[in-house]
Amino acid sequence: MLQLNRKEEIINILKKEKACKIEDLCNKLEVSLSTIHRDLNELEREGSVKKVHGGVLINNSDDLEIRNTIRLKKNVDLKNRIALKALEFVENGDYIFLDNSTTCYYFAKILSESKFEDILIITNSYLIPGLFFKNKEIEVISTGGLLLKEYSCFARSYAIDTISKFSVDKFFFSVAAISIKGEFGDTFGPESEEVKSEMFKRSEKRICLVDSTKFGRIGHISIPFPLNEVNSIITDKNCSEEIREEFAKLGKKLIIA
Repeated sequence: MLQLNRKEEIINILKKEKACKIEDLCNKLEVSLSTIHRDLNELEREGSVKKVHGGVLINNSDDLEIRNTIRLKKNVDLKNRIALKALEFVENGDYIFLDNSTTCYYFAKILSESKFEDILIITNSYLIPGLFFKNKEIEVISTGGLLLKEYSCFARSYAIDTISKFSVDKFFFSVAAISIKGEFGDTFGPESEEVKSEMFKRSEKRICLVDSTKFGRIGHISIPFPLNEVNSIITDKNCSEEIREEFAKLGKKLIIA
């Protein structure tokens, strides 16, 4: 059985049973434990299932919506301050990459209400394009690709192929964590980070929008963005003096919103 067919069969089984032991899935589909784990890992990254100890659960779409809503509403005031400051880095005629972070969502929202002209945005977020329906001066290109419901974004080869067609002026992005050594980390899966890495590679300037709660943390996924290749890091006034001094020692003065 092809992997695509197996994944569909797994979803059909879980829709009926809601939960299933991984061993039982092996028996039902007559495949090895390693094969089932590979399929489940992909389905989990796509947001369709949730693995638990010894088993797997179907991901309820309402639960996904709730989780995405919580993520979108977290630290809204800080994100809006940062987004407003980031607007100072935009110029008429810019080509811009935006990632699928919630901070970039709020930046896009403010940008959609601005008076900038002749701007092109390329994004893998499926939430951002809808913000620009009424703005006639800013064009938006969605990368398309595999929809990762858990992260509100598109990923995989189609998204990367779209990005590879552009070289842009600025890449605005956010991360879930920045260590005290200036190492970037995130909670998104590797498929989302592959897209972000392609955006980083094809942009002239890279601007990180990150609220103060993300400093001194380590993400589940390491993002190989060299600190010296990030042009600016914009954060909020709650960022401690200690953090500011540590980044100054690394040669990166934080911009405070």
